[in-house]
Amino acid sequence: MERRQTVRIKQFGNVLQIVLEIPWIEVHGENQWKKYLDQKATETPPPSTYWQDLQAKIIQTWNATQNVSATAKLCKSTYYTANNIIRKEKTRQNRARRQATIEEAKRLAAANTKTKDIARILGKSPETIRLWLKS
Repeated sequence: MERRQTVRIKQFGNVLQIVLEIPWIEVHGENQWKKYLDQKATETPPPSTYWQDLQAKIIQTWNATQNVSATAKLCKSTYYTANNIIRKEKTRQNRARRQATIEEAKRLAAANTKTKDIARILGKSPETIRLWLKS
């Protein structure tokens, strides 16, 4: 087995500098943790989908009952957890609805519709439409 070591020699006045370059693996051996973690990575089970399943179940139950307490009891979770999931879902839906309205306003503005007409169509104030179109 051939060793790939390099030797560099430099002279600085009456001092001789000798540099030996030895690969890290030859000094310390192979990294055992890397081998162990690579082996563990192949054995790792797929991640749990418990939280996504719980969220979907809570939202579905909420849509049917419209009652946080009943939803929490039916899904066997706490009121706090159910309420947080429902609140986040409502926020996501509101943001999506608002973004769709903004896109509609921009589409109408691109078609050379007046700001007052866009405001009347969308049921918003003209100032709101102007702010949306600026952004």
